[in-house]
Amino acid sequence: MWRRRPWRFYFGFPPIDFYFRGFRPFPGKKEYLEMLEEYKKDLEKELREVEKEIETTKNGL
Repeated sequence: MWRRRPWRFYFGFPPIDFYFRGFRPFPGKKEYLEMLEEYKKDLEKELREVEKEIETTKNGL
């Protein structure tokens, strides 16, 4: 099988796009907690939607 690999020449250093490809440091404690709270709200919303769908399905049977 043939593999298509891009030809990259570098001499002991990774390519330039390695350094500038959207590197984000780890979030701080406050940011992380905010992300978790937002995720929790999304999950609760989805759970309510699933519960509604279960009820409509039970009522339809």
